[in-house]
Amino acid sequence: SHDMAPMATHCENNLIRPAVKADTAAWMHLVRLAVDGFPCLNETEHKATLQRYISGQRAYIMKRESEATGIMMLSPGSGSIDFLAIHPLYRHGKIMHTHLAKAMDIMDTHPAISITTFRSGDRADTGHRRALKALGFAEGEHLVEFGYPTQKMFLSTSHGI
Repeated sequence: SHDMAPMATHCENNLIRPAVKADTAAWMHLVRLAVDGFPCLNETEHKATLQRYISGQRAYIMKRESEATGIMMLSPGSGSIDFLAIHPLYRHGKIMHTHLAKAMDIMDTHPAISITTFRSGDRADTGHRRALKALGFAEGEHLVEFGYPTQKMFLSTSHGI
């Protein structure tokens, strides 16, 4: 079915955009699907945080039709990706790459962008840490976020993605 090809290209290229309030339901649906990456996530708090990020145009979403395939919250001031979730069915595709490229484009005044993930050896990690390292992220300091042990990872903005 070659008539599907142009649509697929269109989806990949054009769908990462600032999230709006109307995206909240699709966003929260993906948060529930990707909960394996966020062991201590509080849905109510996340929804409230999302509205602040939407207001500040710091929340980004990629959708395929009505379903969110990737979501991301940024703090351009600090060069931090505060939240990144990719739909489980799309974790091995280009969606993670596209989100990181967008983050680097927005935060290119920083020497590096950062994200936090599981510490090495955490059995709750279903592959998030490995995916970040495969994309060129380097290990940074150990942290505790929401009472959970994490590690900061850095990717040089000169590295390219």
